Amino acid sequence: MHVHPRKLEKLKKRLQHVLKQANLDAQRAVVQQIGKDMAIAPLDCAAALLYIGQPHLFQNPREQQEPENTIAPPPAFKGPAYRNVRYRLDVGTSHRITEEQVLAVLIEESGVDRKRIARLDMRDTYTLVDLPDGMPADIFQLLSEATLDGRPLNIKRVKSNRRKLREIKRASD
Repeated sequence: MHVHPRKLEKLKKRLQHVLKQANLDAQRAVVQQIGKDMAIAPLDCAAALLYIGQPHLFQNPREQQEPENTIAPPPAFKGPAYRNVRYRLDVGTSHRITEEQVLAVLIEESGVDRKRIARLDMRDTYTLVDLPDGMPADIFQLLSEATLDGRPLNIKRVKSNRRKLREIKRASD
């Protein structure tokens, strides 16, 4: 396994922020209790939790060496359905920013898997993006403060218009 240096630095910054801001006594007690119950060292427990919580951090060198043009066979089953939430970013095409740049910042700052970014709709002055539901507050804070070409993302959750859509659908029936 290999950890990308930039991702490791971001993780260190996030850890420093949490260690300074949060009271972690309850979390320490849980790690100690799990270690005691499972007869494992707290370090092993923390490593497993890091693996669970930050799967994007680890890159398998063998995966990196595979040629990009190979076609993977279709999966045997469809994975679990994930709920996404729409967000608005204060960057758009008029700022001379590309979709790839937006994706790169989202992946780098939030650690979300590229496959989990369901929709990216760039407009003139803003961008709409669907990200997995349940984004932790610290990740949301990092995205709020992130910049792209010197412009702040100012990420904000967009409220759903499902009620309006249902009303329109009923009216047309």
